[in-house]
Amino acid sequence: MDYFLAGLPVFRRLPEASLERLAQQLRLRRFGKGEAVFKDTDAPESVYLLKSGLVKAVKYSPREEPVIMELIVPGGLFGMIAVLERKPYPVSALCIQDSEAYRIGVADFDDLMKRHPDFAQAIYSEIGTHLRHSQALRALAKEPAEKRIMYILWLLSGSVGRELPILREDIAEMAGTSQETAIRTLVELRRKKLVSSRWKRVTVLEPERLKALSESR
Repeated sequence: MDYFLAGLPVFRRLPEASLERLAQQLRLRRFGKGEAVFKDTDAPESVYLLKSGLVKAVKYSPREEPVIMELIVPGGLFGMIAVLERKPYPVSALCIQDSEAYRIGVADFDDLMKRHPDFAQAIYSEIGTHLRHSQALRALAKEPAEKRIMYILWLLSGSVGRELPILREDIAEMAGTSQETAIRTLVELRRKKLVSSRWKRVTVLEPERLKALSESR
């Protein structure tokens, strides 16, 4: 377990003793596809570290329409802002795939923040990255689904790697569109040689072109 932690940038500068103590304190939870890790308005009891799977942070509009605010990939922390502010979670964290997440209790997280300035700095940097991606996804919410798909593929390729273990239905869910639109978009992206795909896997060939196209007017 400590090898998993030590390989993540946010934990890399923790002393070995602190890393091992944290590893002993963590509790692994398993979640099924569609299950909530937490829901908005829940009390902030933990920060979570995703070990496997994919999770989306969702906020509901006044019409109860889900708006994706963030995508969390393995190695990603989530729930930090609510814990730091001692306010309810502002979003719901829903599993796109069967997932596993480590639970970091509030007291343990607070202790790390107070005792290790490098860790605290890394956490605030992580929060800044979350907010930038959230703003981009919100801006894309009113754009065509094809642009959302291209941005999401670019985003995932930078976090997971260019070979993405995802289904077409996962892509559709992340982009808030139909499977038919996701399939049609992937066919077009393959035609342009921006991606290749096979069963349960999409390979991003030109990540920066995908990003540029998602932002084009």
